[in-house]
Amino acid sequence: MTLKSEKIRLLVLILAIVVAYADTLTLHYASDDRMIIFENDYTLKGFKGIPEVMTKDAFTGFFGDSKTLVAGGRYRPLSQITFILEYELFGGSIHDKVGFHQCPENEQLFSDSILPVMQHGGNLILFILLCISIYAVLKLLFPKFENEKWYFSVPFLATLLFALHPLHTEAVANIKGRDEIMSMLGAMLALYASLRFVSDRKWWWLLLSFAAMLFGIFSKENAITFLAVVPLSLWFVEAPKKRGDYLLTLLPLVVATGLFLAARTHALGGMMNQSTSDLILNNPFVHSTKAQTVATVILTWGIYLRLMLFPHPLTHDYYPHQIEITNFANPVVWFVTAIIIGLIIFAIKTLKKKNVASYGILFFIITFSITSNLLFNVGTFMNERFLFTSLLGFTLIVAFLIQKLQKTTVSGKVMTVSVILLCLLYGGRTAARNLVWHDDITLFTTDVKTSKKSIKCNVSAGGSYLKLYDQTGKKKYLKLAEEYLLQAFKLGSNTAESYSLLGKMYFMKEDYDRARQCYEIILATDPDDQLAAANLKLTQEVQRQNSVERVTKLMDENKTDEAIALANNLLKQSPDSPQLYNLLGRIYGEKKGDIEAAIPYLNKALELDPTFVSAYENLGIAYATKGNFPKALELLQKALELDPENTHVMNNIAMLYGNMGDTQKEQAFRQAHGL
Repeated sequence: MTLKSEKIRLLVLILAIVVAYADTLTLHYASDDRMIIFENDYTLKGFKGIPEVMTKDAFTGFFGDSKTLVAGGRYRPLSQITFILEYELFGGSIHDKVGFHQCPENEQLFSDSILPVMQHGGNLILFILLCISIYAVLKLLFPKFENEKWYFSVPFLATLLFALHPLHTEAVANIKGRDEIMSMLGAMLALYASLRFVSDRKWWWLLLSFAAMLFGIFSKENAITFLAVVPLSLWFVEAPKKRGDYLLTLLPLVVATGLFLAARTHALGGMMNQSTSDLILNNPFVHSTKAQTVATVILTWGIYLRLMLFPHPLTHDYYPHQIEITNFANPVVWFVTAIIIGLIIFAIKTLKKKNVASYGILFFIITFSITSNLLFNVGTFMNERFLFTSLLGFTLIVAFLIQKLQKTTVSGKVMTVSVILLCLLYGGRTAARNLVWHDDITLFTTDVKTSKKSIKCNVSAGGSYLKLYDQTGKKKYLKLAEEYLLQAFKLGSNTAESYSLLGKMYFMKEDYDRARQCYEIILATDPDDQLAAANLKLTQEVQRQNSVERVTKLMDENKTDEAIALANNLLKQSPDSPQLYNLLGRIYGEKKGDIEAAIPYLNKALELDPTFVSAYENLGIAYATKGNFPKALELLQKALELDPENTHVMNNIAMLYGNMGDTQKEQAFRQAHGL
């Protein structure tokens, strides 16, 4: 291979990545970005938050001080520190404006700044560095699989397909996905340093391996799988090896891993939190038998295989019930099992021959083990980002097969066109998928069309359409919000978030009874939920005001009997409404002339609200009509005491003095109050 062809490969690789991911620079924030960036206390503290990032669970900065936030815990301090650094370097315009971590304005402040551009740019640069490191490693591992045509080189083609594969959009286009990129970058650099040590015999490569492993594993724990990948790779490398090389290359990785596990144990309060949740959104297998769990996991492996071969449709959400629980009576499970067993047998049989496909299969199995759901419950059925590192094994096999076909059965021109077409399809699909990650609204309202059976996605889409209705006032968004939220409940949603969004939707539809019921359900489970309590209070107040307006309208239209019937009906729903009792008192007194019937209603209004000015005034008028002037004066004066600027009450007091025959007091009162 000439230096010129090497430069061409690197240039093509970098340009392909830039073209495929350039549109990520236009994106804002989506999905877990909220919990790690603009609503995370540690990030918002800037440099002062770094000690807490190093010593606590990653999500503590969002959820509060807890060590059991999600299954297994989340300790990825190095990737989180990069967000802090970017905030300090490029967030100068918003430092003094951001609020506490759940402040709704934070997202807009971050989105309007230069930060998202720089952070998406950071992901892009890291991904380019990762792909270059992958290419460098594969060249060391498989130098025999170069080709006279530079674009049929297995290391180059495997890296190019890895770079362009649409399954990577979740990690690259979502800023929080940086932990995946950094983890694999550190692990690949550690592997590269290990391979160079074997070939060069220079000890400083082991130091670089140690540093790279620290970088990777402190970014995300997935790098731990390279404790098995490195010896596997040493087996395949052609460089002569000494007896102790396997141990020597593993030693710095083991030390780095030990330091990580010690720090993780200190931060999370234990080596591994394996407590299981009884909530289906945190544990999709909560209602499954062990056999059903294993069968369903195998089914998801089949879906992963399909997505690697044909990455469409894509979605960020595979939560219940997007994947249905299955069992071993499902023939698909047995078909996938047969494929897996066949691949394992092939990999073992060809291991001694150092077959590229064997390496690809074993690399995939090793790196996928930690996210496969077989060893650990990861809290969801599957996610596309779970294949981020493992996908290299797949693209390596594809590149190997392409080169083999090009050399044996298929003409060079046909294979060249096929490779170009495959790269264009992958790259085009990647660029299009990136745009879905623009923000939460775009992501949720797009992916719900794929994740139709997901409780979580339907709830998220419903909430997004409520935001769109808030922003535009278009009724179609309110209708869509109702559709998706109700679908979530049909699928089994019963979370406080779901009821809160449903309550908000009903409130916007002015269906206050149903809105109130939603908030009452939340408070029945958690009486300390301040947001639900505030929403319930607001709903009740608006409901009362709405009821008063409806009754008042009928009264003003002289539809007295209808007004009374409606008021009594509304009192059955809101028996503690002083406004409705006050209105009934007015109707009986003003419209029906039945003072005796009016007085009990007005007294009831004051019993419910002793500061109700209108009720004092109306009751005073009622007693004045009965001729009980002292009582009337007492009540009207109480009303004026509560509302000293109320000219209507002042006029009634002045007229009452006149009716009592005390014109002198009437004139003095009018003069004193400027009437």
